[in-house]
Amino acid sequence: MSGHRKPTHLERIGGKTPRQRIWEAVRTLREGFDNCALSRRAKVDDKTVSTYLSCLLKAGFINRTNPDASRQTPATYSLVRDNGVEAPRLDRKGNLVKQGLGSEQMWRTLRLIGDFSGAELAAHASTEAVPVSPETAKAYVGHLLKAGYLIEVLPARFLGSGKGSLPARYRLAPGKYTGPRPPMVQRSKAIYDPNLDKIVFEEVKRDDDY
Repeated sequence: MSGHRKPTHLERIGGKTPRQRIWEAVRTLREGFDNCALSRRAKVDDKTVSTYLSCLLKAGFINRTNPDASRQTPATYSLVRDNGVEAPRLDRKGNLVKQGLGSEQMWRTLRLIGDFSGAELAAHASTEAVPVSPETAKAYVGHLLKAGYLIEVLPARFLGSGKGSLPARYRLAPGKYTGPRPPMVQRSKAIYDPNLDKIVFEEVKRDDDY
């Protein structure tokens, strides 16, 4: 149906969402920019730019530099709060959207901590604002392992009756850090890497799956 949102990878150009490109244009222009200038620089339609500018304004990332101008004069803005390279994830009211932040935190963390178990990754990646559960970490690790981003350095081991077991341990595979944006698990369980702007893993369907 035409009203459905496109899959994330189809909305991106060069691995970047429209909002990411708008944010990069904001950080480049910094002062006195308007909707039209951002649209041209980011190669994003005016309506999408206007919507995101409204979100950034409400959240305090930008302010309007000509509030007393007439209605016929285009609004101009300046960047007042630089959030870094990643575009702020905001809803229409300017509130932070937390969806996907757990994956970002895990992807950033696993690059830094050497080898780890799923529970350790969850503990290191959690913040007060965005906690990551061991179950969520375990699932994400499983997907990254299938896609070749991780290697298993120590398999899970059963220690014997009454002694429990030791969890498997993993490490980021050499050369598999593709960039700052986390590989994304799509509804189909395919893995999309926004840094490479491509699907990097899909489950192989067997004949009896059809």
